[in-house]
Amino acid sequence: MKTRSIYLFLFCLITLAFFSQTKQFNLSKGNCQLYKSNIYSFGLLDKKSNTVCMIYKLNFRLQTLDSLSVDLGKNASGNFLQLFSDTLHDLLNVYIQQKDKKQITVIRLNKFFERLATIENVDVARLNSISTFESELFYFKNSVYTIKHLTDTSGKQFYLNKHSLKSDLKNFDYEPKWQFPFERKNINSAHIFYADTNAVLLYVNVNGGNRFGQWILKVNAKTGKLIRGTKLNDKGETTSYQFGTFFMDTVKRTTTFLGQRFTQTQFEQQANKLSISNAPFISVYLIEIDSVGEVFSKQDFKIPVNEPKTVSKKVISNYLLRFCSLKKDKEGVFSFETDIYKNTDNTLCYLYANTTVYKLIPEGETLLLERNMVSTNQMIEKYYFNTDKMDINGKICIDSLSQFETFFYKTSNFKIKKYFVNTDNGQRWLLTRSDIKKKSINYSSLGPINKLYQLTVLDDILKSKDPSMYVLSSSQAIISSQEEENKFQLKLIIW
Repeated sequence: MKTRSIYLFLFCLITLAFFSQTKQFNLSKGNCQLYKSNIYSFGLLDKKSNTVCMIYKLNFRLQTLDSLSVDLGKNASGNFLQLFSDTLHDLLNVYIQQKDKKQITVIRLNKFFERLATIENVDVARLNSISTFESELFYFKNSVYTIKHLTDTSGKQFYLNKHSLKSDLKNFDYEPKWQFPFERKNINSAHIFYADTNAVLLYVNVNGGNRFGQWILKVNAKTGKLIRGTKLNDKGETTSYQFGTFFMDTVKRTTTFLGQRFTQTQFEQQANKLSISNAPFISVYLIEIDSVGEVFSKQDFKIPVNEPKTVSKKVISNYLLRFCSLKKDKEGVFSFETDIYKNTDNTLCYLYANTTVYKLIPEGETLLLERNMVSTNQMIEKYYFNTDKMDINGKICIDSLSQFETFFYKTSNFKIKKYFVNTDNGQRWLLTRSDIKKKSINYSSLGPINKLYQLTVLDDILKSKDPSMYVLSSSQAIISSQEEENKFQLKLIIW
């Protein structure tokens, strides 16, 4: 009897671990958006003489809190494309477009679920137009920072531009505020990673001349003037410091940078040579900069590479790290979450293989790396393995080694790792994969069940149903899909 009770208890635990509930709406062309700690579900509803756009506000328990409708005139819902949305400039923007039309209607709501505007006949080419001709966009409130470069016979000229939103009641158009021209020679790339009301911070890679190396630039947000530049390399040093992540200590007024470090032998920028095959360890740097831009602390850490015993010594293994976050607790312990990417063919494409949390423990005047390794997760590798060269699931590729530094911060159009959590009971992942043959999107969880790691399929939905996922917390997520022509569904996953 006691054994039976234990089995029943374990069965209930497993069932609860992947509990889900659904909510359906009589909507076509539906979609949803996470905004201000609520879920917004929207789509089209045909009435007797017209079509309306219905927008529902829900909490994380899928309870409807409010709704509104916007009349779209005498036009059947079948004449529209799939609706989409964003939260640009901290507003909820729902975009509606008819088939074979080049104009879009924008329904714009604020955080109080008030309709600010219905903006009609916006040309597709002018929709958030700044993104169509600029690169490296960074939004801060109603300001947009972009990096633009021009190339001529003398090389590349980079510019940092600031634009200001004209009105939140019209299509997002901007007026230029200022332009900061970088030094003309030897700038290879520039990356905006932070902005506030006072300053804009950039990571800049200089690949030649007497300023060769990696820099952190601080530019005045109001005037566009350079406040200061901090070189990460010591004088005469040929090591390269790739951008990873950063942490701002507002009390001590310091900024800490963390990323992967390469010696000149490993990565020779000017010759575009990368030699990291079968390296026994990965080097990570931590550099602290004070309020006046001076480097006052600099350390390197060697993380051993742990290859599975089944791997032949003849197999090439190259590892690159993408840093997700850097935190510091009251005791001064740094912890950083890192995505591990690997390739075995010396190409410029790397496949996601694992996520690990590392810790740096203070001991006297230095930090010590808590015992850990760089290793792959064989269940993740198996989940994303595919012999189809056109399959890009979990892959990040760069065009050439001349743009090597962009690997560490470039964004992907299809984010495969939806969530990762590191707990005392083990690590858990929410993963997704696009299946080309089945024409579906797979959503799966990886984590311990009865102390054994298992990969569990949460859902597998045809792409024709336009599925999407939003993570609500470390244990909840929403999967949306257009189940039928007039049936839009939200599924709450407790994983």
